[in-house]
Amino acid sequence: MPSLEWNRKWGPMLAGFAQSPDEPNWGDRWGDPETFEPLLEVRRRFVEPYVRPGQDVLEIGAGGGRWTQYLLPSARRLTVVELNPESFDHLRRRFPHHADRLQLYRTSGYEMSGVPDASIDLVFTFDVMVHVEPEGIGGYLGEIERVLRPGGRAVVHYGDKRKPIAAENPGFSDMDRDRMESLLAATRLRVLEHDEEVMFHSNLVALEK
Repeated sequence: MPSLEWNRKWGPMLAGFAQSPDEPNWGDRWGDPETFEPLLEVRRRFVEPYVRPGQDVLEIGAGGGRWTQYLLPSARRLTVVELNPESFDHLRRRFPHHADRLQLYRTSGYEMSGVPDASIDLVFTFDVMVHVEPEGIGGYLGEIERVLRPGGRAVVHYGDKRKPIAAENPGFSDMDRDRMESLLAATRLRVLEHDEEVMFHSNLVALEK
């Protein structure tokens, strides 16, 4: 099961990233949301309906900005929560015209204590919780509940070990829909949509406080 130490491997990988025609931006090797059909569907159903101008947005695990590119342009402020600080310089370089609205927070793991209570309108995280242990996901869900304003929303992507690709990948955490629903039951977050179809190794859940 992937630990915090296991997840720190992404930092050196990102720091050593070199652009190429096949991968112009870090993270595109796992699918470009501009061209890869499942990720196009994620954009249509789980990004575009939730993004509004002037929001205070929080992204957990921005990496190279694969999803940041859709969250940042209209945000009043985007707080990026990252375990691996190598992401921060990368994001500043990729989004130089929006750098003044980026707020960067290095988590010690499963916490966002530097983010004030009830200060966020939208939380988004994709391809992060697939590599976080259930206890860590529970910690993040509690933090999401804390930082969201009343009526604020969150989109959380997580792995599903019932699906063969996830079951065969030791880097995926031991999660499925039932376990996610059990973790959510410990919060006051309301499920708006819980999708098991869009992604072939994972699920997405949209939440509201």
